[in-house]
This record gives sequence, structure tokens and C-alpha cells, in this order.
Amino acid sequence: MQINHLGYATKNLDESMKAFLRMGYTKVHEDIKHHIPKNLHVLRVKLNGLIVELLSTADITKPSFVSDIFETTTEPFVLHHVCYDVDDIHKIVKNLMATGDYTVYEPITSGVFQKNQICFLRHKQIGLVEFFEWPKE
Repeated sequence: MQINHLGYATKNLDESMKAFLRMGYTKVHEDIKHHIPKNLHVLRVKLNGLIVELLSTADITKPSFVSDIFETTTEPFVLHHVCYDVDDIHKIVKNLMATGDYTVYEPITSGVFQKNQICFLRHKQIGLVEFFEWPKE
């Protein structure tokens, strides 16, 4: 397992993106992606192979994938999840669920930006963890 990306929830996507660009990050893609089912705007930046995914609620009048994190903090920018590349997402999810320390936050689904599989589990101590399986060739 290795880190795929760090996902941060932000109240201001534009200002967060500018801050990362000033630190030397570059955009992974030019356009902000609109993930309608999760009510999110997503932008990815990278530096030396580290990808940071910036997540912001698209419509503040509706619940979103990141809404709940801002209910417990006044911070404008919060680590939302860590995403790991895995070889067999079904095996890793099965093994982790068997520990009793995880609950399914979002079951295994198809990825949004690539042809891959993703899954979000919530650990009772470390929070939200995403697993990412690249397509088999």
C-alpha cells in the first residue's frame, strides 16, 4: 500500500488552490471538476509526486461529502481523508472490516476520474480512509 493522495476539505477552493500554487504545487488538471452525486467541486494539485485533492461543497444549501467535517471545526481547511493505492480492494476491505475497527462510509464503487475502483472506510480512531485500485490491464 502506498499513498495515492491527501484529500482536504476547504471552505474556499480558490484561495486554497492559490496557496498551494504559491508553495510550488502545479495543477493536475486545469478545470475544477464538479462531482454532482457528492455535491463537490474538486481540484487536484501536485508537488514531487504528492497529490493533494481539494474538496469544496458545490452548493452550500445541500449536504455534501465534506459538509459534516465543518460542523465540528471553525478551521477553513481540514484534512478529510488519506487515499491509498491497493492491489485488491475487495481483499483489503474484507480484512479491515474483519478487525471491527472500521465502518463502511462509502462502499466499493467506480472512480470518478479514472477507470478504477474506490472505497471509503471510517476508522474509529483515524477517521476517513480511501482505498484506490487501479484497473487491471
